[in-house]
Amino acid sequence: MLNIQLSEAKIFYDQNKQAQEVLISYDTFRRIETLLDQLRQDPDQSYFWSEEWQNRIRKGETDVQAGRTQRVTAGNVEKALESQG
Repeated sequence: MLNIQLSEAKIFYDQNKQAQEVLISYDTFRRIETLLDQLRQDPDQSYFWSEEWQNRIRKGETDVQAGRTQRVTAGNVEKALESQG
């Protein structure tokens, strides 16, 4: 996953406080370039990198860290589905 923090970019604003330019390091540029290359190779997977999916991934990671998980096996799948309803 591409993990770039806003602190890695310098944003330049105009007099109306509208973002006009972004300055990033070469390392950050290379990470973005690598991601774009991966997407070009497998465009069917590009949805994963959409903001919607990335928000879902972050929410899921938060749930796991907070212990909001449930182990599901073939023997308890019905019970697990009932608890989600």
